[in-house]
Amino acid sequence: MAGKMVTTENDQEQADGTVSFPIVLIDDDHWLTVCGSMPDIQLAVEPDFLDDIVAGYDVLARPLQLFAQEKPGRWGSKDADTMVRVSGAPEPEALQRHVQSFFSIWTDEEAPVFRDDLLQYINSVKSRVETARTRRKARKPKE
Repeated sequence: MAGKMVTTENDQEQADGTVSFPIVLIDDDHWLTVCGSMPDIQLAVEPDFLDDIVAGYDVLARPLQLFAQEKPGRWGSKDADTMVRVSGAPEPEALQRHVQSFFSIWTDEEAPVFRDDLLQYINSVKSRVETARTRRKARKPKE
């Protein structure tokens, strides 16, 4: 299933609960990963490590739930894929807090500024994450 890019004006996407890409995932070390499609999620999060993801948001800032879906594996064994679904109403402030936390803990750069356009914000986060020099050791999180 390929991901799709949507704008925040797409009310049908908001109403039907379909995950809108790109998405932001945050793990228990405050590390941030931006995934643009389901194959990106499959590469970023193995089913055995789902508990490491503490938060996720789609491009509409809706919180996400990640879960493992079993599928037949090779030679009759069982395997699983990491899947994602929308789990609540938009939480843009929580998304921004996680992004700011990542940048303050793992980089020496400022987090992108949110200016009322979630798609633009997520894309700027993705761009900044891809180019930011990260620290070898995390700073202590600000409480």
